Amino acid sequence: MKIKNQILLVILVTCTVTGFSQLTVLNNYLMLNQKTDVYPVISNPNDGFPMLFISGKEIRVFYLTDECKFQKEILLRKPTKNSKRYLGSYIVDSNLIITFSNKKLTFVSQLIVNLRTDDYYERTNNLISENQKYLTSWEKDENLIVLGIVENTNKLIVSTFNGYGDASVNEYDFDDLYIDRIITNSSLYHLFNINEGKLQKIDYTIPVSLGITSARNKSYLINDEIIITIDLFDNVTYYLNINLSDNTYKIHSYNCNLSDSSNSASTKHNSFIYNNTIFQLSINKFEVGLKVQSLSDTNRVSSYHSSNVRNIDFTNSSMILRNEKEGFLYGNPEERNIKKARKFLRIISRMKPAISVFRKHTDFQILMGGVVETQQAKGVISEAIMVSGGEMIVGPGGNLIMPDPIYNFPSNYSFSSYSSRKAAYFSSVINATTYTHNYKSISKYTYDYIFDYANYMPGRFGLVTIFKLKGDYYLGYYSYSSHTYNIEWFKNIDDHVIRF
Repeated sequence: MKIKNQILLVILVTCTVTGFSQLTVLNNYLMLNQKTDVYPVISNPNDGFPMLFISGKEIRVFYLTDECKFQKEILLRKPTKNSKRYLGSYIVDSNLIITFSNKKLTFVSQLIVNLRTDDYYERTNNLISENQKYLTSWEKDENLIVLGIVENTNKLIVSTFNGYGDASVNEYDFDDLYIDRIITNSSLYHLFNINEGKLQKIDYTIPVSLGITSARNKSYLINDEIIITIDLFDNVTYYLNINLSDNTYKIHSYNCNLSDSSNSASTKHNSFIYNNTIFQLSINKFEVGLKVQSLSDTNRVSSYHSSNVRNIDFTNSSMILRNEKEGFLYGNPEERNIKKARKFLRIISRMKPAISVFRKHTDFQILMGGVVETQQAKGVISEAIMVSGGEMIVGPGGNLIMPDPIYNFPSNYSFSSYSSRKAAYFSSVINATTYTHNYKSISKYTYDYIFDYANYMPGRFGLVTIFKLKGDYYLGYYSYSSHTYNIEWFKNIDDHVIRF
């Protein structure tokens, strides 16, 4: 099995060498004996960038050049108090500000690390007196933005950390706006706590999978605006906006009805925001619909619908059913075409709806369909290739992170199971200016090559992260056999990419 995979890897690299360039840029010894999380801090890479490995109370910092060459390692200890949750990091004047908080997000502790001298010190801040639920955070050039919500309220809290750990806190109470427009017997806090309500961070400048975008509540940071979308209610997307420049906030609603209102009770929908455009997908077992609308000009809107017939009118690809295999970075999927729209709609109507978008030159390429998780019935086989810990998530710095499964430590590797996915989808191309459908082919992109490459890497791997640095892409992973952390460079052959 291992020999076969090695041969496949050689064939894959040989056959695609004309399509992309790949190079190993880091192979550094790292001995781990407990569960570890990895976080590249890539928001300000001009003088190099740190990679944080957080294991229990220990923090290892690999300080790399902007070409991922190893410079040095710095060993740290977590702050003694208020370090339950890692919020993110940023760099100011060659100082790395590593930020943690307590569980209720009322206190934060920070390590200020001089990357030149390796000296560091600790400081603690009191944010607010009210208990918060952490929602998400964003690493910027020289600051860190953290979003939370006060327990059992509609009050969102934005904490911005600047300089050497100074914090400014702003409150945005959506009470009046929210109660009038959505629902009177529940709160935003409640919506973010229900099973389907977890707020999912989205970064449209990196590949976003259908697994990620199947979340019903999403958050974005676009320019100086925090945007939250809620797709938990029938036939409408609620859009909450916080402008960090002038501290204003508002809420809008965007309807997404299908053409046949008689089937509206069984219709599911979801949305995606790309820069200044909102995309809404609606599906049931009889019909699929897409609505594209400008967020700044309500007159710029287009809608597409197809009913239970042989083909979908606005597709640019086959209708595909995808099943993952266990033990691979991104499922090493088995795929088959679905020939009739009637069957395709029946399949996706039983799944969680999902839509993901990226822009390619003058067009939007849109991936639409559904996702469902399937629990593996048995443990991961001993010959498993790239160990999968579940769906990749968006980290504080906009990088993709795959959580490691618990079976990496200590020796129960072959006796655990994890959730995999089944997805059904098709792709469409829409002009970014006119929102008209274009009959163009769907191209392959850098991330396709990265995942193809990773799926046939022989050995056991974890701590997987994928990030974009100075225009190119990087795959980071830990080898449990050689005890090294490795980074592979991939030449960017596109601007943005989508991966299902």
